[in-house]
Amino acid sequence: MFFKLLKSMKLPPLRNFLWLLLAAALCQPPFGWAQAADPEGRPPRPEDGAGPPQRPGQGQRPQRPGQGGPGGGGKGPGGGGAKGRTGGVVVSNRPLQELWIPPLVEGKTINLELTQATRKFLAGTTPTMGFNGASFWGPTLVFNKGETVQVNFKNNLEEVTTVHWHGFHLPATMDGGPHQTIAAGGTWSPSWKVANNAGTYWYHPHPHELTQKQIAMGAGGLIIVRDPEEAKLGLPRTYGVDDLPVVLTSRRFTSSNQFSYDGDNDKYGDYLLTNGVMDAQTKLPAQWVRLRILNAEIERGYILGFADNREFYQIATDGGLVDKPIPMKRLTLVVGERTEILVNLGGDKVGGSLDLMAYNSNQPFGFPGGEPDSGGANGSLLNNGDFRVLKINVVAANAQKLAKIPEVLTRNHFPADSEVTVRRKLTVAGGRPTFSFDGLSFAMTKVNQVVKLGDTETWTVTNNNIFGHAFHIHDVQFKIVSRSDRAVGDYEQGWKDTAYLPRGASVTFIAKFDDFASDTDAFMYHCHMANHEDGGMMGQFLVSKNPSALKKDASGAIVFRPKMDHPLTAQLVATAAKQTGTSAPNFTWTDAAGQPTSLTANAAGRPTLLYFIEKECPCSRDAATYINQLQSAYGSHLRVVGIINADSTVAEKWSAAAQAQFTVVADPKFEVINAYKAERSASTILVSSAGAVVKSNPGYSATVLEELSRLISRQGRTPPAEVSFKSAPEKLTSGCPLK
Repeated sequence: MFFKLLKSMKLPPLRNFLWLLLAAALCQPPFGWAQAADPEGRPPRPEDGAGPPQRPGQGQRPQRPGQGGPGGGGKGPGGGGAKGRTGGVVVSNRPLQELWIPPLVEGKTINLELTQATRKFLAGTTPTMGFNGASFWGPTLVFNKGETVQVNFKNNLEEVTTVHWHGFHLPATMDGGPHQTIAAGGTWSPSWKVANNAGTYWYHPHPHELTQKQIAMGAGGLIIVRDPEEAKLGLPRTYGVDDLPVVLTSRRFTSSNQFSYDGDNDKYGDYLLTNGVMDAQTKLPAQWVRLRILNAEIERGYILGFADNREFYQIATDGGLVDKPIPMKRLTLVVGERTEILVNLGGDKVGGSLDLMAYNSNQPFGFPGGEPDSGGANGSLLNNGDFRVLKINVVAANAQKLAKIPEVLTRNHFPADSEVTVRRKLTVAGGRPTFSFDGLSFAMTKVNQVVKLGDTETWTVTNNNIFGHAFHIHDVQFKIVSRSDRAVGDYEQGWKDTAYLPRGASVTFIAKFDDFASDTDAFMYHCHMANHEDGGMMGQFLVSKNPSALKKDASGAIVFRPKMDHPLTAQLVATAAKQTGTSAPNFTWTDAAGQPTSLTANAAGRPTLLYFIEKECPCSRDAATYINQLQSAYGSHLRVVGIINADSTVAEKWSAAAQAQFTVVADPKFEVINAYKAERSASTILVSSAGAVVKSNPGYSATVLEELSRLISRQGRTPPAEVSFKSAPEKLTSGCPLK
């Protein structure tokens, strides 16, 4: 047809040739796009290539064949953006890049720093975030079950953050949720005994309304837990060789090469990143290999399988090993979920290759990333497509290759329905752009659920008919017992902390809430799609020894005091300075043995450090970590006495929750507090063995704690202890008012 047209135009030969060149150029797909044959004969869908796609309002964004330009605006459930076709294959012609393997960091004490960085993905550089010097993502931490670990974290960002230990069973104060905030330039040193089974977990920011941004910028990292049971099994475990971390996410770029994110209006990436690498490839030996896969997306889900449709075996879910290897060819992984699989490359030719794929095309409406839109609020160039997530190049087997995989991995003991004491129900409400649970958007100080310590419960979470979600709960691992729309999948038979919640369906799981209780520190449950979470699709629950004793406000709601800054005044500093050298007022209390004692009796021959506590103040618990360090470091050469503005019952609860290694004295009538003119929690007064005030501090900081250590050494006539406070606040920090 085109040549007939040229002939009819009777153009000179040279001009005819130029027209042919122009026609050929117009018929070619944009650079970086490739068209792949679809097994069902449908038109191919290319992925964008060399340059960053333009966002609406920033220029023309590349189109896929057969589609209109970006548009929409996200009107209606699942709507907005350019309408695509019904699935297909997305192929990239960009050069392959070697997969980055995050370095291992092992030990009982681990130092982490989160810092702003830059990285080149396309043209120019992109602002990012990374841990421990990485320009995107962070190191893989290794913990051993049963060991007590301490993580010293430094926030080098210019904004507040937190670090959440996703999937871990630990006290709420160590959880790293929205309440455990670390200010810009601040530090945090959580410590806990690792109770989790061997498995793959992860850490990531969790500050309310900033989670999507900071995860999108690249902040996160894997955690591998090891235990003796898993160590006895014949499994691949040479990290980076036959035991490979695979972290899946995607990003969209603005015209200035910045990551694009905007709540529910911008949650899908156009470019797949595997371990932070675009178009990733890696070498794996021709033998059984292990892949530890995390979906670290903002919203997209993945249906994973291999390009040749080979069978593989799942050996672990979110919370550790399954009972025996489970054969499968497809595995669904939504945001926050992890899986470990074994695949046999022993029959592959050395020099050959294999693609790990996402088969995301033609999913039921509501599957995240299955929308047909190529642009707008609900679209991307990867949506509703099948695409490669990792190219595997097969190399020679190594000496550690397995002849076969174990038939039995473990024997999990899940809670039984006969043990259930409470059957709890949650309902998803709302819709784009803000979802919620039970119609209540997240509030930092409002408790949504209260669980009794030791109880076994079932939770049934019912979705509305708008969109799918990824339900995640902190503190516990659970067992999925039923789904309303189908049978529980083979790939979700083990311990879980995250579950896919399809549109219009419900999921029921069973869990036991043991070990950790607090009437002031809550755990979270939320949709792990960060845009939904930041938008308020989150609730919080207390695990309490005595739920009926929890105080309620006039409306019947349980509320607690949030963590906040308490600026120091000049008067507070002056009052503390005037106390130095004065005589310390004596007071009495009953010791652990039930015997009366006093400051004078305890001060004989050693200094006493008075630590003032406000019963509901998070600052008091934060600072108690460092007071514990002083007591532990100086032992019998120091006596720490906490003074709390509460009765003895509350004093005992606070001591247990804060894991205090010192005596906590009840002062409900403020007699001791008034005698020492103490006004703020987290303040300290060091008293000499002779009964004089050596130093009064209206707050705490690394410098104050280091000075206290030197003074304690001098007053106790003992060598300075080797104790570090580098994780304490750099500036003088005061707690809540005591009255």
